Amino acid sequence: MFDRIACLTLALPLLCGVAVSQQVFDPFNYAPGTTIPGYTEHVGDWKATGTQVQRQAGISSQTLIHNTIKDKDACAETIAIYDVTVPGIQRTGPVLRFSGSGSSGNYFYLKLQDNGGTLDGWDTYWVYYQGGGNVMTGTISPVTKAARARLQVIEEAAAVRVQVFIDTDLDGLWDIVRSSTTTSGTGTSGGVGINGARSALADDLKYFNATLYLNGTPKIGTSVTLNGRGIPNEPYVGACSFGNTGFPIGAGRTVPLDLDSLFWASLATPSIFQNFLGLTSASGDFTMTLNIPPIPQLAGITIWTSAVTVTVAGFQEIAPDVEITFVS
Repeated sequence: MFDRIACLTLALPLLCGVAVSQQVFDPFNYAPGTTIPGYTEHVGDWKATGTQVQRQAGISSQTLIHNTIKDKDACAETIAIYDVTVPGIQRTGPVLRFSGSGSSGNYFYLKLQDNGGTLDGWDTYWVYYQGGGNVMTGTISPVTKAARARLQVIEEAAAVRVQVFIDTDLDGLWDIVRSSTTTSGTGTSGGVGINGARSALADDLKYFNATLYLNGTPKIGTSVTLNGRGIPNEPYVGACSFGNTGFPIGAGRTVPLDLDSLFWASLATPSIFQNFLGLTSASGDFTMTLNIPPIPQLAGITIWTSAVTVTVAGFQEIAPDVEITFVS
């Protein structure tokens, strides 16, 4: 294994520009009209505004699903934008594991919603499995008119782990992070896209075809793990950086880390970044450990972590950027 991992580490910079599997970032910069290229409008008549997509006013439970992406363990996010011109009940957010068609489709979805209160904007969030019921809900305070909403679903033994991340003020940091499990939707897979009701807008759909999440509190002087899933029995590489702007690897794909000093240090310091190189298991799982140095000055500093699986053909699956803020 050592020779394989060593070669992989040396080859990482050279692999930039070599991409195989699918990952999507869609800014929805389509010509204004009622056709969204590459998507199926399962419910409702969606329209492109030129920079975003928007639902048809007056129609509830709409879905816009990408035509080619099918996945099981995955992560998707979008920018949810409140339509201030039509205040009142509206919602939007990402969709995962869409199967079926039209109003009979089954899928996981996160929706940011205006419940029709006195303050116009996103005031609540909900996660449902359509066909299985509510998974979790909560309040957004203060109310916001634009937020980044991320949904991640991971199959577990007889359950599905459902994770929600919401950046309510678009400052690049998650304000709401929650995780739960449900028996709804176990064993399913399917399409990726956006849900909506009334005239809410969405922008910047992102889809990651590997999963990764932080397990534990990143307290200075302790260790936390990062649990990931990708292609079974293949090499993976994890890294950290001080930013998550991302660097391109070709074919429109981006690894959501920056090529800064921490990035290169995380590849070369296994005593701190433990098991950031390795092989996934037969189920595609891998675990990385971050051994946080006992340095008080780290308190309040935020870094990001991601990981990729790699084969001889190049980069395969890309995990989302995981935010880690050190606490004392």
